[in-house]
Amino acid sequence: MPIDSFLRQLRIIWLAMLLATGVYALLCLKIPVRSAAPEPLLFRVIAMLAVGEVLLLFFFRRKLAVEVSAFPNAGEVTEPALVRWRTGYIITWAISTSIALYGVVLRFVGFEFRQVSMFFLAGAALMLFLGPRRPQPGP
Repeated sequence: MPIDSFLRQLRIIWLAMLLATGVYALLCLKIPVRSAAPEPLLFRVIAMLAVGEVLLLFFFRRKLAVEVSAFPNAGEVTEPALVRWRTGYIITWAISTSIALYGVVLRFVGFEFRQVSMFFLAGAALMLFLGPRRPQPGP
């Protein structure tokens, strides 16, 4: 499979996951939730978990998605290397989307939308920042 085919697949997956993040935010904005007072400790714990996932995300991205750039010529990249590259992108996007899902959970536990909006913004920003890119030849 050539690089273009892998890149096209990645762009489709990326767009679907980015749109899903937007749909999560829109649903949380429009759907009413119970008005019970949520536990502030839960918010802090999930926020810390999200920060840990961001660190994990950059580890996976460096380990899998960027590794293919180390090849001397991107035209000579093997299919197993491209599969690792694609897998790295998908893992990083799944982690980005999970951060937005934390916002959904917190919203339906009872937190205000303005309080959980940072999870949606962080998930979408990560998805935009870590969008699919054609592998560049290494040094």
